Amino acid sequence: MKEQIEQIKNASIKEINDAKDQKNLQDIKVKYLGKKGELTTVLRGMGGLSAEERPLIGKLVNEVRDLLEEKFAEKEKILEVEA
Repeated sequence: MKEQIEQIKNASIKEINDAKDQKNLQDIKVKYLGKKGELTTVLRGMGGLSAEERPLIGKLVNEVRDLLEEKFAEKEKILEVEA
């Protein structure tokens, strides 16, 4: 599961950096952080983990979510300036 989270992080950061406009950026945000987003899906799958793994994976997912929120905010500012 750690590898899956790492893949989501890397793919989403690349997509955020490649976003061309606000609409594109919003679509990427929904894809990864929305109700049915990839990161949200990982959180829902945590029920099958052992009691020892759950807090570690939860912490990792939260760190990635926070990082992505930062990246989205940075890119939004860049796109606003370019618009």
